[in-house]
Amino acid sequence: MKIFLGEEVSLFVKKHFTECINQNKNFKNGNIKEALKENFLKMDELMIEAEGKSELKKYAKISKEQEELRNQKEKSKQVDMFKQLFDPRSQDDCNIALMTGCTANVCIVDETDKKIICSNSGDSRGILCKNGTAYALSEDHKPEMESEKIRIYAADGWVSEGRVKGVLNFYFYYVFI
Repeated sequence: MKIFLGEEVSLFVKKHFTECINQNKNFKNGNIKEALKENFLKMDELMIEAEGKSELKKYAKISKEQEELRNQKEKSKQVDMFKQLFDPRSQDDCNIALMTGCTANVCIVDETDKKIICSNSGDSRGILCKNGTAYALSEDHKPEMESEKIRIYAADGWVSEGRVKGVLNFYFYYVFI
C-alpha cells in the first residue's frame, strides 16, 4: 500500500523553490545550470532540517484531512481503523522527508542569451510547442532506465521499488530560442 503521494513535498517545494533560487549566488551570477542543481539539493536539505520536517508534517496533516473529506463516503470502518493504526503520518516520530517525494520540471528563460534551461527530477516532462509542433524539453527520468541504473550503482546507490535510495535524480537540457 502506498500511503504518501508526494503532495506534502510538492507543497513544500512550491513554497520554497523560487525564494531559494533567487538567493542562490550561481543564479545571480548567471550560472543557471549549477543554480538549479544546487536548488534541487537545497530542497532536500531544507526538508530534513527540524523546521522542514515540522512543515512537512503540517502539510501531511492537511493532505490527510483533505483526503478523508474527499473519500469520506467511500471509506469503510475497517479501512479507517487500519489507517489510524498504521498510517505513519499520524506517528509523532515519523520522518516524512524519507518517505515521500515529488517530481519537478523547472524551466528558466534566459532572454539575454535567447535560451531556455530546463531541469527535471523524476518522471516529469517539459514540452515546448511552436507552430503546432511539440518539442521535448526533457526526458522522463526514471531509475529503471538502463543508463540510470548503471550510474546509480556506480555511485554506490541502489534501486528498490522504482525509487533511488539516497540519490536525487535530475537532468539539464538547453534549448536555444
